[in-house]
Amino acid sequence: MTILMWVALGGGAVTVTALVAAMVGLKITVRSRDRVRLPSERVYGRGSRRALLLYQPSNRGGNVNLSLGLAKVLGEEGYTVVVNYPSELLPYCPEDFDLLLFGTNVYLGETAKPLQSYLHSHPFTGQRVILYVTGQSAAAPELAALEGQIAKDNEVFSIKIKPGDQEGLIRFVKAHLDPELSA
Repeated sequence: MTILMWVALGGGAVTVTALVAAMVGLKITVRSRDRVRLPSERVYGRGSRRALLLYQPSNRGGNVNLSLGLAKVLGEEGYTVVVNYPSELLPYCPEDFDLLLFGTNVYLGETAKPLQSYLHSHPFTGQRVILYVTGQSAAAPELAALEGQIAKDNEVFSIKIKPGDQEGLIRFVKAHLDPELSA
């Protein structure tokens, strides 16, 4: 059957409908990824060292447990960890913390706009920074875009992990804690 006959018999309508549905689905996915959330602070640990962990929840919440689990582990490592969503409403000064951690998911090769915006509008210097993104592919070009939002005189470590790889994230972060501050 030729393409012309297939279209004439209604196959084109099905294809167009499927394409429109896919485009609407992608738009909803990106809109959800980029939704600005109201601040919702949580604090883990009561250590003398301070860490700020800002993360943008993924659409299905897959990185929420990763981020909160990481905060709990850092609390056990002697940090007081302040956890929140990236927002222009946050009262924090990043330079008041010993460790900065920023996490987001990746959809369609991009990270969440609220985190990009926060990093762009809250410059800091001389900090130890850990960036982590979750995504299915091994390639991580989106990390370079996030790193580009951070001043060069910071010490930046970054990783892309698969959703649910909490052990890998914790291992990476522990390996990059400041040895002078570690217990």
